[in-house]
Amino acid sequence: MAREAKGRALSSVAEEPSIQLPAGVRGLEEAKHDPAPPVESQHEEKRSVPPDGGFMAWLQVSAAFVLYWNSLGLLNGFGAFQTYYEESLLRDESASAISWIGSVQVFFLMAGGVFFGPLYDLGYARSMLAAGTFLVSFGFMMTSISKEYYQVFLAQGICIGIGTSCLYIPAITLIPPYFTTKRALAMGTSGVGSSLGATLYPLIFERLQPQIGFGWTVRVIGFITFVMCSYAVVVARPHLKPRGTGAAKNLSFTSPREMVKAAELLDTRYIVQCVAIFFSNVAFFEPLYYLQTYAQSHGMQNDSLAKYLLVILNAVAIPGRIVPSYIADKVGVLNTYICICALTAVTVFYWISVNNRAGNIAFSVLYGFFSGSVVTLAPVVLASITDDLSILGTRLGVVAVLKGIGSLIGPPIAGAILGATDSYLGVQLFTGLAISLTAVFAGQLRIVVARQKKAQRASESESEPSNETEKKA
Repeated sequence: MAREAKGRALSSVAEEPSIQLPAGVRGLEEAKHDPAPPVESQHEEKRSVPPDGGFMAWLQVSAAFVLYWNSLGLLNGFGAFQTYYEESLLRDESASAISWIGSVQVFFLMAGGVFFGPLYDLGYARSMLAAGTFLVSFGFMMTSISKEYYQVFLAQGICIGIGTSCLYIPAITLIPPYFTTKRALAMGTSGVGSSLGATLYPLIFERLQPQIGFGWTVRVIGFITFVMCSYAVVVARPHLKPRGTGAAKNLSFTSPREMVKAAELLDTRYIVQCVAIFFSNVAFFEPLYYLQTYAQSHGMQNDSLAKYLLVILNAVAIPGRIVPSYIADKVGVLNTYICICALTAVTVFYWISVNNRAGNIAFSVLYGFFSGSVVTLAPVVLASITDDLSILGTRLGVVAVLKGIGSLIGPPIAGAILGATDSYLGVQLFTGLAISLTAVFAGQLRIVVARQKKAQRASESESEPSNETEKKA
């Protein structure tokens, strides 16, 4: 009997309906049993947050500084080699043929980014730095023993050009992941390296070549580049997500369509900025190429200072890269970029009225300051409109192709205008129009960004009432 009573009690308990908890309490009970997020994902999130300064971050600025010095700065100082080749080593070649050495260097520097940008995003930054250091140093050593045009073209035009491209992409992409509030200032500071390189390398060449000869002068420059780039190889620490994470995991060299999708290359903001950068590179080199010859025929005939106008321009570009970058962190990088582009256009149109010594010096100072700011702020703007910095290298690499094309076609078009009209007015108008288009497209980018932010705020405001209704339910 006792056993039967016990069995009936157990069966009644088993048949008793389960108690239904309120939704809120049930959620809390379920949350207790939810597994905690993996430790690896937590570490990954911490790694992806920009540290925004610190010793390691500013160490990356120093690395980018020397990389700029020995990439863009090195190539912008080609004018010293151009003059020597015309007068001595390659005097049997035309000036146009010799200028192709410098143009090919710039093209490889810019256009090589379409290959090296994705490689950077895939985690091969240190390999790129090592390869670039070797190619630039090796190119100078081969240039020092070159006697024929094709030898100089291969060594200095192609070998050094490809090497500088390996250095240029990390110079741009090292810094943005380390900063948020001081990103423009940090990138502007590193960009000073290109101005110093463009200023000091020609002075080194002009000073040493008469004393120790062309061969050893080029070797000295090669040793300098090797030491400085080796420093960058040692201290560079790309702040990247682990390989295979983020949008960069979808990058593929075998499928351009997937790469375009992964890097968001069809983003309207990105396309508008690419067009703006293209026109700025179409206009950038004309004043550098024709500054001295224009001054010698407009108020500075037989004036020795005319030879140093380019040095003045590059020297003034140093504060031109730092001051606007500091302002950009305060008032917004895109707003500063628009104003700088507009002031650069005004400066180029002012060049038309220059016909004396003071005017030529003033133009060198103004153009050096503002054009240096345009070059420095352009990648900062690009970083600001890139939502996932793991694809920044690819984006910079693709836009570098447009920069290479613009730099390659701009000076020949200006030269053709000068040859057809025998007047610098057409060159100045062409340059002013191109940089004005840069300002126009930068303004259009501002409108696009504002519209997207407005649409985003509207969608967020619409989602808030629905979330409140769900909470009440």
